[in-house]
Amino acid sequence: RSTLMRSSAASDVYKRQVSTQSTGDLFGKSDPYCLISKIREDGEFVLVHKTEIIKKTLNPRWKQFKIGLGVLCGGDLDRTNRFDVYDWDRNSSHDHIGSCTTSVRMLQVGATFPLINGKK
Repeated sequence: RSTLMRSSAASDVYKRQVSTQSTGDLFGKSDPYCLISKIREDGEFVLVHKTEIIKKTLNPRWKQFKIGLGVLCGGDLDRTNRFDVYDWDRNSSHDHIGSCTTSVRMLQVGATFPLINGKK
């Protein structure tokens, strides 16, 4: 199953939207949230932002947020960022919906990115 991530960016204000084609929870809805990370010089990813959880939806629209370019990519528009989307669960571990990697430069053109889940 595939999921898509769309983004639009202007300066250092980023808006995220994810639409999924996954089955969701028992009643068919997900409670998604997104973790945004940047790659460090040593190749490891470090968390730079966590969105709020949007309850009972397959098409979340997260609130707009500001994040400085220094925090997001160290000022390097071509530095790799990773977006990990999870389905929040109250009584068990959160389910991984999918991930994608891109750069701020690619976000600025408003591209669509597939979220890949290697377990599905």
